Amino acid sequence: MKSTISVPEGGTKSEPVQNLRSQLAEYVAQQPASKQTFHKWMRIAEVASLAIPVAVFAVALYVSINWKAVPQTAIPTAWLCLPASVTPFLIIVGVHAVGLRAFPPTGLLGNPLRVAYPIPGGQVSKMLPLRVGRQALVWGWGLVVMALISGAFWGVFAYAAWTVNLAMLEPLIRILASVVGVGIAVSILYSIFRSIFRSR
Repeated sequence: MKSTISVPEGGTKSEPVQNLRSQLAEYVAQQPASKQTFHKWMRIAEVASLAIPVAVFAVALYVSINWKAVPQTAIPTAWLCLPASVTPFLIIVGVHAVGLRAFPPTGLLGNPLRVAYPIPGGQVSKMLPLRVGRQALVWGWGLVVMALISGAFWGVFAYAAWTVNLAMLEPLIRILASVVGVGIAVSILYSIFRSIFRSR
């Protein structure tokens, strides 16, 4: 079996999304009944896990509005818990991809990943295909590892904010500032690079 299933380009923005979903549905239909049942229950687990970030967001909003009635450390702690609360969902999606041997295994991750390549006169936009087999395993386990690292980082950050542990906060803030700084620099360089090619 091919490790990728291509998704046609062109048309409206919603067409590639529907094409990818139809490719996934076709792939699932060809799987044994056990995998189809696994796919069904994992989709339910993914939706259920989204209740965690919704609840954390509600708590963060509540403590922010009622800031006078809560400890000062509750507000930053609640908001730092928000990115960590997405960890269970991402882990479930990763396990889903590994078990189903398809990535992405759900539409809850948003629109299909798209990569843009700047070229003279504009750019070429290419949608990443549905990955199956070994590639899906790599993407699935990669998502699980990324979720665990990210969840641990934000969880420790939230704990440090709650306990006002400066020895932990200072290096975490440096790491976060460095990551954000690199991200901004890469974004700026990419925009300049794209503008240069568009002007030619």
